[in-house]
Amino acid sequence: MEARQTFLVESPDVTYSKDFIEAKYTYSTVHVCKENGVTKVRPCSTRFTFRTGRQVPRLGLMLVGWGGNNGTTVTAAVLANRLGLSWMTKTGRKKANYYGSLLQASTVCLGTGPTGDVYVPFRDLLPMVHPNDIVFDAPALHLHPR
Repeated sequence: MEARQTFLVESPDVTYSKDFIEAKYTYSTVHVCKENGVTKVRPCSTRFTFRTGRQVPRLGLMLVGWGGNNGTTVTAAVLANRLGLSWMTKTGRKKANYYGSLLQASTVCLGTGPTGDVYVPFRDLLPMVHPNDIVFDAPALHLHPR
């Protein structure tokens, strides 16, 4: 599955190629030392290059000891969403969703534009696997996407 690219960063520190997004980042800090009773503060910086592949690979998740609450809850949530399950409650029909999921339901402010702050879905910042595409596995269990 290819990630949606809803924006491009125009910066001399960010480059896009067919296969990668590369960003150069300078981490600034200070080095503090005492010399002859005088505290000296020296600025320091380290240059990093971050490279992210643009093609989203398949993601396999192997859960050992699946009988626990966390493993069964995340598996049930992903399967309910993948299958589009819904159910009746006393307040009406409810449908599986990823509300509350940091990656699926959150937004991030990119900055300010002519009409105010501009927000994008968190999942669009970098190429990442959609939860519905996760392949689950465990000893003697096989749950694969349709």
